Amino acid sequence: MSDKIYVGIDLGTSRTSVVTSTGTRATVKTCIGFSKDVISMKRLGKEYLLGEEALENRLALNLIWPLAQGVICDDEQATEATSRILRHVIEQALPQQKEGDQLYAAIGVPAQAGLKNKKKILQITKGIVHKNLIVSEPFAVAYALDRFDESLVVDIGAGTTDLCRMHGSLPDKEDQVTLNTGGNFLDDELTKALLKKYSDIQLTPKIIQGIKEKYGYIADTADPVHVTFLSKGIRGEYDITDILRDSCLKLTDPICKAVQDLIGSFDPDFQERLRNNIIVAGGGSRLKGIDLAIEKSLEAYGGGNVSCVQDAEYCGAIGALKMSMEMPAEYWEKI
Repeated sequence: MSDKIYVGIDLGTSRTSVVTSTGTRATVKTCIGFSKDVISMKRLGKEYLLGEEALENRLALNLIWPLAQGVICDDEQATEATSRILRHVIEQALPQQKEGDQLYAAIGVPAQAGLKNKKKILQITKGIVHKNLIVSEPFAVAYALDRFDESLVVDIGAGTTDLCRMHGSLPDKEDQVTLNTGGNFLDDELTKALLKKYSDIQLTPKIIQGIKEKYGYIADTADPVHVTFLSKGIRGEYDITDILRDSCLKLTDPICKAVQDLIGSFDPDFQERLRNNIIVAGGGSRLKGIDLAIEKSLEAYGGGNVSCVQDAEYCGAIGALKMSMEMPAEYWEKI
């Protein structure tokens, strides 16, 4: 006997997370690596690897991040890669899925993702899920937290930062903003700044991400940050305090400006409520001091209250799952 299973999917640039109505969940890095040649194929025994396994074997693979800019890259290879990643993470979350089970999936996408990208997601998921619901990622976060009245969600992902203004009903187009800056942008800025000052150090994306996640901060003052780098294989200690802060500000300054714009253009009778109900989600919510930086940017507006979600990895997927379980039938496969 087949079952109807509801699934919430946060389709992210860096990581894709799934939560199901059966109580299971799974997450995977949104990357795939194809064997470079006959030697790597022989060694790995597979045509391709996914997620962390691909990253661990990246020297033998051609890596693809199909959602590098927050939406599916516009080529056939990226489309196929996204399909394989989605199928894999759903299978990880539903290892006991039976043939004939019907999957009803709500899939989170950037706030201002275009019609073309949404149609591509519908196309990719045919044969993987039975019914689709495409939802805004920040709206999914608001849904997870039941924050529907005068709240502002700031979802800082790897490829984009998405903002969504809630006011007790479905958000309109003017309530949503997508910035083409996120964790990957910060990684690039940090890499460029470090190499400009210390031109001989050896850096990889993994090293940069480790520094960001461990030391990234937004504050006027902070303890000195000293890290160890290799220079032609020789270890050395380097002071990166100012470089790290300046790079983080390049990410947070446009976010603060977008928050100001959404508050300043809101109904003046409700601006105070909006200012005091701001939620930061996504991987960027782990950046130390991001909540205080946004609050400080609102001093001229009368101040604000900003909180960061507790479960940055799954919050969007949880909201998408709740939507999939509660949305009326007429909303399914609406774009």
